Amino acid sequence: AVVTMPPSPSAIGAALPATGLAYAALVHTKDALEKLANAAASSFTIMTPFLNDEGLVIALDLFRRTRARRRHLIIRRSGSARAAVDRGWPHLHQLNVDILNYTLPIENGYETFHAKIVLADQDLAYVGSANMTAFARHSMELGILTDGRAARVVASIVRGVERIATPL
Repeated sequence: AVVTMPPSPSAIGAALPATGLAYAALVHTKDALEKLANAAASSFTIMTPFLNDEGLVIALDLFRRTRARRRHLIIRRSGSARAAVDRGWPHLHQLNVDILNYTLPIENGYETFHAKIVLADQDLAYVGSANMTAFARHSMELGILTDGRAARVVASIVRGVERIATPL
């Protein structure tokens, strides 16, 4: 399990140590995402509907870490995500990151996504609630780091999104 804890003092931060050994196995979100970036050999994808300037700094660090040649950032084209990408475009371009928009018009609105996924090749995946945003919010984020068959299933979904998303 992968977790981002609220800043101290935190009620959940104080309560978790009493829950037993499983608490000791929690991996911090930052560490898990760095592991993914370091593990990617051919492709590295960040899929997040929410991105702000602080979160873009995190994403850029991950793209700098990876040796993968295929690099994708999948966002929704509206709101803070698009604005952050526009402001960070020179850095993203320099890192050869392809920006994809998964906001497809349909009859009564848009087809889009809410999933937060970071994928290294098809071998290792993070799926959880952590957005690529950073601000003074006191929420816990929780996700799973998975490999093997589960990671390959996540990869097939991400590859499908990459096929239908439009370049920005």
